[in-house]
This record gives sequence, C-alpha cells and structure tokens, in this order.
Amino acid sequence: MHFTVSKSVLQKGLQKVVGVIPPKTTIPILENLLLELEGNKLRITGTDLEICISTEVTVNGTLDGSSAVPARSLNEILRELPDIPLNIQSDDQNKIVIKTATGLYKLSGQPKEEFPSIVLEDSEGKIDVPANILYRMINKTIFAVSSDELRTTLMAVYFQFMEEEFRCVATDGHRLVKINNYQIKSPDFHRDIIVPTKSLSLLLRNIETQENQEKTIVNISIGENHIIFKFDETFIYSKLVEGQYPKYENVIPIDNDKKLLVNKAELSAAVRRVSIFSNSFTHQIKFSIESEKMMITSEDVEFGGEGNEEIDVKYDAENIEVAYNGIYILDILKHVDTDEAYFLIKDSVSAAIVTPSNQKENEELMMLIMPIRLNEGKTEKEE
Repeated sequence: MHFTVSKSVLQKGLQKVVGVIPPKTTIPILENLLLELEGNKLRITGTDLEICISTEVTVNGTLDGSSAVPARSLNEILRELPDIPLNIQSDDQNKIVIKTATGLYKLSGQPKEEFPSIVLEDSEGKIDVPANILYRMINKTIFAVSSDELRTTLMAVYFQFMEEEFRCVATDGHRLVKINNYQIKSPDFHRDIIVPTKSLSLLLRNIETQENQEKTIVNISIGENHIIFKFDETFIYSKLVEGQYPKYENVIPIDNDKKLLVNKAELSAAVRRVSIFSNSFTHQIKFSIESEKMMITSEDVEFGGEGNEEIDVKYDAENIEVAYNGIYILDILKHVDTDEAYFLIKDSVSAAIVTPSNQKENEELMMLIMPIRLNEGKTEKEE
C-alpha cells in the first residue's frame, strides 16, 4: 500500500471513525483502524464489534493494499503534525512508514485478515431522513437516556417509524423526552427499535462535519437486529439493543391543568445560581408559584447553605409548591428552542410536562420531569 495525502484530509477522515475505538479492550486488534487503498480511494474502518464505522477519503494512490494501523498512535502523530503532505506506505510485514519533508515515523500494523469483518444482514426496511432532522431528533432526546447499566433498554433512544410520523423517545425514569416529526413518514414500513447511545453519539459527530445538513440525506436501513446509517462516503453499522422498551405513554399525564409560562433565560440563570446551595445528592430546588411571581429556593440542611430568587412568570391557577432536580431542569431548558417555555403541572407529586411556547413546524416536542417529594424538610427522589 502506498499513497500520498495532505494531513488535514487524512485527519478529517480519521476523526469520523476513531471515536468507535474502545478505550479499553481485551482484543488488541480492536485498537486498530483498517486502511484499505483502491485507486485514489482510501477507506478507513474502525469497530468495537457492536458498532462499525467506515468512511472514504480521496488520496493520490500509487499501490493498492491494506493494513490495520494502531489508531491511537496514528491519531496522535497527525494531531501534532502541521498541515503538510504525507507519504504513507506499508510493506508485506505490515510495517507502516509515514514520511514528511523533514520527518519519518514507523508503526507496526496487522494484516487485514486479523481485522474483524462485519457481516451485513439483509435489511427489513429502508427510509431516508434529512441529516438536519435526524440530528435534531437525536440531539433533543439523547441527553435523557439512563446511565444505569442494569437497565440496558433505557441506555438508548427508542426509534418509532410510523405511518404518519417518525418518533424518538428517551427516559431515565426521572425524566422523559418525546419528539414527533410529521414530515418523515413510513407508510410501508413500521418498526420500533432501540438504538444504543454510543452509535448515536458517533452519528451526531459525523453529521456535524457536514457542510450542508439540510441537503444531506441519511439512508437508514434496519435489519432484524441491526441498523445502518449511510450518507456521502460514510456508513455507521450498529447492533440494536434487545429487550422491550417501557410503555412510556402510560406515564405521560393528560390532566395537568395548571399552566406556567416562564422566560427560559431568566429561569435558567436563576436555577443555576440557586442550585449552588442545593443538596449535593438530590439537587433539589423548590418552585413556589403564585399569580405573576415564582420564588425559586434551595437549602442544604447539612451544610447550612440557602438560596432564594424571584422571577416574573405567567400563571393563573391556585398557588402551588413543587420541587425538582435543578440539574434536570437546566438540561430540559437547554433543549427548548423558544424564548419561553410552558410547564404543565397537576400537583406537587405528579410529573410535569415542559414544552416550547411554540412548536416547530411539522414537529411536537414534549419533555417530562418527575418532582422530588417535599416531606417535612427532607427529600427523597420520586421513583
């Protein structure tokens, strides 16, 4: 294998793939990237056996070939080099030599045959989604997935391909996000799947590199136990999470009759300041809502800290006190695009629904947050 390429072109391709490399593994070959040269196309592939990412970059090819190259070493040397031409070649023993005008670097690679091959099963259905829509739907939900390794189905985003809409859902048991897009329809293929967070994070990173997301189309292929995202010269293969996703519709309240309208920036700033004094375990902040005012308070009984702040709101129901996790409130508000947000509340022990003041065209975004029970000055998380 022998080719020349600018450092910036190779590094850009490498960055699309290198995130899949596991930080720790008992299988040494997974620490490598597979480089395959055919003509002037260099394909770069990485995998952790659950997810595989592959992309192509254009180079000046001299001799076709392939080799598995240590990902960390290659990434580090490219990061330190200026944007200069690179002359890269490997021999029959998979020794990789990188030459520049002033330097020479050698790496020990592995033969292509040692690198895991991904068997692509037949797909059961396909759908095309504009990259900007897919990015938005994943970005609006992925923050709410669970980190509890005992609940693997919640450590992922739930995709629902439906006749009249495409829906994404995520929950960790304390908050839930659901976003519906009515522009993306799937009349001939209906399927509910659970997609791992890692593969979606890598997909987001790749979509971010697209110069024109609105014109980029992501081809999604779904098999019995896998999903493939393909766009431009890149494809991402991921196994799906097995199991049954919770019936999330059952926890979404339909009778929250108290409507609170807040300024997102004002509430976020106040919550950040007041949360400094909240309990380090519960992060509890309390909303005391009446008429046109809301008092936000926190107290850490153990260390004697206390914070209070009042903001203007719009509210015309009976006075109410309700407590939430301040970190969750900030996360939710961060994903509201409008200047104002609605909180739909029933009482101090029921889930609240948060929505933007105006929904985006062809979209419905709803976020749910469970309260922390107020109990004689002590708190316990609502399960």
